[in-house]
Amino acid sequence: MFYEVLAKYYDLVFPAEEAKITFLDTEFRARRVKRVLDLACGTGTYTIALARLGYEAWGTDLEAGMVEQAGKKALATGAKANFGVGDMREPASLGITFDGLFCIGNSLAHLTESEDLDRALRAMREVLRDGGLAVFQIVNFDGILERGDTDLPLIERENVRFLRTYRPRGEERLVFDSVLEVKEEGGKVHRYENSVILRPIRKGKLESLLLEVGFSRLQTYGDFKYTPWNPQSQAVVVLAEC
Repeated sequence: MFYEVLAKYYDLVFPAEEAKITFLDTEFRARRVKRVLDLACGTGTYTIALARLGYEAWGTDLEAGMVEQAGKKALATGAKANFGVGDMREPASLGITFDGLFCIGNSLAHLTESEDLDRALRAMREVLRDGGLAVFQIVNFDGILERGDTDLPLIERENVRFLRTYRPRGEERLVFDSVLEVKEEGGKVHRYENSVILRPIRKGKLESLLLEVGFSRLQTYGDFKYTPWNPQSQAVVVLAEC
């Protein structure tokens, strides 16, 4: 129910960020990437953005409602993007080899079992050609694990508010609480709440796992503006070359 409602407001809550588009395009173009895969693509914002820049872009997500919305957006914009319901642990199900892929928006943290995270990263490496590039982005869990319960910045749009809190439960588990508030024309506010268990992945752990599954040269930043990572960074952004 929660994600079905969120899908309706997803693009309002999370509009396209030019810094992300520029980062992805710059790094993929530098490596002559032509075919790219967006894993856990949500409503396809960045899949569509890359398609419009000339890439053969594919996007998959487990939430059928998100994928349906992504397809509608692609049709409305004329973008030649390809979408399907799919598990980030099984990118090979498409039967395609890619030059580049990206998994952003903290999606990896939803793989709560270490075996699933390892499986997903190995599968991602296997669908990339040699010389390909993967881009990953997660929340800076190092900082959250040090601070304890952490409220993320409030997202407030016209008639919509989105509140998020991370509550660590040791090194291996974290509770992610979300509250979506939607105000109707008459002023009535509907409140939708959701809690999900995530796996907090430290920066060093993600880097070591990527090397273990076959990625080679890594570059890590604190955001999509190439700011060097530090313990206070909001995010962990990793470029992983094959």
